Formats: sequence, structure tokens, C-alpha cells
Amino acid sequence: MSDGTERALVELEGRQGWGMSSQALCRVLYPKHPDDVVEAFKTAEQHGLSIHCWGNGRSYGDAALNEGNLLLDFSRMNRIIDWDKDSGIVKAQPGVTLNRLWETLLADGYWLPVVTGTQYTTLGGVVAVNAHGKNNFKYGPFGDHVLAFEMVTADGQLREVTRESDPELFHAAIGGFGWLGVFVSITLQMKKVHSGRIKVLPFLEEDLEGMFRGFERCNAEDWDYVVGWIDAFPGGRALGRGQIHAARYYAEGEDPEAVPSLALDRQHLPSRFFVVIPKAWLWWLAKPFAHRWGMRLVNLARFLSMKIGDHDVHPQEHARFNFLLDYVPNWKWIYKPTGLIQFQFFLPKDEARRVIRRALEMGQERALESWLVVMKRHRADPFWLSHAVDGYSFAMDFQVTDKNRQALWDLTQEYAEMVVKAGGRFYLAKDSTVSGAHVRRSLGDSVLGRFFALKRRLDPNSTLMGSQLRRVFGGLGEELADLGDAAAKLEDTPGEPTVPAQTSEVAGLPTELREAAAAPTSPTLAPAEEALPPE
Repeated sequence: MSDGTERALVELEGRQGWGMSSQALCRVLYPKHPDDVVEAFKTAEQHGLSIHCWGNGRSYGDAALNEGNLLLDFSRMNRIIDWDKDSGIVKAQPGVTLNRLWETLLADGYWLPVVTGTQYTTLGGVVAVNAHGKNNFKYGPFGDHVLAFEMVTADGQLREVTRESDPELFHAAIGGFGWLGVFVSITLQMKKVHSGRIKVLPFLEEDLEGMFRGFERCNAEDWDYVVGWIDAFPGGRALGRGQIHAARYYAEGEDPEAVPSLALDRQHLPSRFFVVIPKAWLWWLAKPFAHRWGMRLVNLARFLSMKIGDHDVHPQEHARFNFLLDYVPNWKWIYKPTGLIQFQFFLPKDEARRVIRRALEMGQERALESWLVVMKRHRADPFWLSHAVDGYSFAMDFQVTDKNRQALWDLTQEYAEMVVKAGGRFYLAKDSTVSGAHVRRSLGDSVLGRFFALKRRLDPNSTLMGSQLRRVFGGLGEELADLGDAAAKLEDTPGEPTVPAQTSEVAGLPTELREAAAAPTSPTLAPAEEALPPE
């Protein structure tokens, strides 16, 4: 046993979710090699501990915590193993950040096919949660661009998995939160770009209906990205007002500054606001506004400033467009000392208007308006625990205080009930409050049963277990695994009707996911107009 392992077994290290409202004392190990992960499983078995994974701590809630048990911190397993600039295929260890990937590969004309709102998430983390970006409606989640991964399972085996070699494990482990095994390498298809810039069109909408019309006009044929910001405070005719940003890639030869725009100094975010104010000061300057009426004023000022801002198509560097959460260093500190939570839900397009309108009204009725609201467009995908549906997502940031905690938790439970009844889903990567009952009704016993039955085969002693899995599913895992095994036996019974898989890639999927799996993952780009088509 190494000195690091001995120390981890006796010394508890405090970790917290990125939102600062979830904390845990964990026994932290720092693997440098897949063999270290194998040894960690042996240690866990010897001492009756569970194992969970930590990338770079960007999950808002408890998704990366493991109270009292082993936590594998992958910050030292952060090497780019192989890069082929001709094919755009990269293989890297799970602790590599998205920042390191794009900074290393952009000079060769490649960008990440999907990115999160911060560049400091890790490759292993975004694959484990199957993260999405502002282009989900067109390019799908991160998992759509993964070609293969190597995973250590609880029995100490190192498995190399592709869509073709093991479609069941491939589609269950991506988005499976590390509950089936530990990623030790990931092979990813990067996206070829012909400029370090994209074309961006910002435009305002005066109400929620306008926001939906704007999203509908920003279709996948003309645009590669679309994202909306909403002011949650005004009611009446202004309910849901906000701004949409649509963007598209430059075609080859279209950008006269294509070559110089690929330089890193063109991509890095500015360090000062209005040229003179260091951005590191902004959270401190914003702290006096960190209350309900202050944030009402901040959102109003932002909306009014957008009215007089640039509404024409203009170029913007990839990093500056995508990584808005990195513009203000440590901006989350305005939520100190008790932190924040984010509640993000996904709704079918036919239900989204009604539920989102009611969600905004409920926040206002209870004086619990979200300080920051982000809206995105999505499409369905074939991954087992997918959060995405053919519709919209709505992400709301809430300050947590000692006074509002219970009321806030009650509000999110009511939100969750509305979402489930509307056929929606949740994003556990950011969650702090959703219940197992709501997740179960959202995903369904068929999918969850298959997932937990697979987990029981790969991890019969439930060694892979983190704080979120305990909180959300608790003792439901065994019950769901029994349902999955029973369903599998029925499918294998001679004479029982079955639905044949459409391709070899989807052979291991539950029936209801096969259609989504057969959909193309990279639609052909169509030329974009320089402005939105008329309504």
C-alpha cells in the first residue's frame, strides 16, 4: 500500500460542489495511471469503502462527492496520449481539461465538437455526465462524438469499449456518472474549423413567446449554436423577456482573418472590464447587489444595455462565445457564504411554453426568482440516462440562504412534479434537490432497470457509489436491477415479440432508445443567412 493510500484512509479531505451548497469529507486518492485505479478498487474492497470520481469540481451539487469514502481525483492523470491532426482524432486521459484540449489543438484547425459553459471541466467529467452545449439541438451531447473509451470496472478489468464492440456498455457508461466503471482514457472526434472565429447574431425578445419564436427561427439548417438569457423578474407582458445569441461556423475561405484568428492570444478572455477594471474585482463589486432587489436591478440594467447594443451579425472568437461562465473569475463568490444551486429541466417542445411560463410565475409568487436563467434547444439521443429530449432546457440559478432553504427545496420539488407530468427530464450533473421518485418516473423503469441490472453484473458489491447516487436512488438500485433482469428474461423467452435493432450500433439498447440511436449525429452544415429569416 502506497503512502498516499495510507494517508487517504486516515485523513479526510473536505470537498464541496461548485455551487458551495453541498459538502463532503472524503478519502482522496490521486491516480496517475490505470494501475492506480485497479489498486484503488482493491483498497476499497479491503476496507469496505465505495469509490467515486472527481474531475475538476465543476458539478454544482453532490455529483462528484463521496462522503466518508474514496474519491479519485484525476488532476494528475491529465495527459494527451495521441493526436492525429489529419483525422482530428484525439486520445486523452480523463483529467485533461477542455481548456487544455482546445489550446493544444486549435492551431491545427480543430475545436471541441461540444463544450460546457466553462472550459475548466475535464474530459472524463463531461463524458461521465454526457454534457451538452449551446449546439445540442444540432450536434447532440458530448457522447455523440466519443469514438471509444477505456474503463476500469469493479473487478479490476481494463475494458476498451466502442459503439460496435459493446453498444450496451457504451451507451450506458456515457452519461452513467461513473456508476459502472472508471474512465482512464477517452478517444474523441474533434471538429474541423476553418477559422478561430464564428459569426454571432444577438437579438432581443420582449416576452417569453418571442423567445420561443426566436428559437424556432434559429434552425439547425442555418445555425450551429443558439442560446437564450431570460430576465426572471418582470411579470405581465414582459414575462420571460430576454436575449438570444445564434451563431454559425465560418465556411472554408470565408473569413479573411482565418489564420491569425487561430492564435491563442486572440482566444483568451479579456482580463479587464471597460479596459481598466480587473475582472477579478467584479465579484467583489457585485456583492452589494447579491439580494433579490439588487439582482432585479442588475437584470434590468443588462436588458436595457442590450437594447442599445450591437444587433448585427459580428465575428467572435470561439472561446469568448462559448465560455461565458469564465468571463468573471470566481463570480460564484457573490453567493457566499451559503452558496447556490442550479435546477435545470428539459421539456418536450409541445409542453415547454406552458411549463416554463408557470415556472417563472411560481418563482415570482414566492419571491424566489432565479438570478440567472439560461434557455437552450435540444434533441433526443441514444444514451441510457440521457437528460435530453426533443425540446428545450431551462436552467435556473438560486441563491441558498438559511432563511429560504426549505422554501427553495419545496419549490424545486414542485418544479420536478410539473416536469415529470410534462414528460420532461433532469440534469443530474448540476442537481442538488431532485428525488429518486421523480427521476424514476422521468426515465422509466425500463431504462433504469436495464441500467441497474448492468451495474449489478459489473459491480455486484456496489463499490462504485457516490453521494448523489445514495441521495437520489438510495435502496432503489436493487429493486430496479430486479426489474431489469426480469424484463431481460422475458425478452429472451422464445415466442415473445421483439423489436430488432436497426444497426449494429444499437443492438444493446432498450427498445425505446433504438430509434434515437439510429439518428445521424453530425448533420450536414447548410449555408447560413446573415440574418434571421422573416417570421
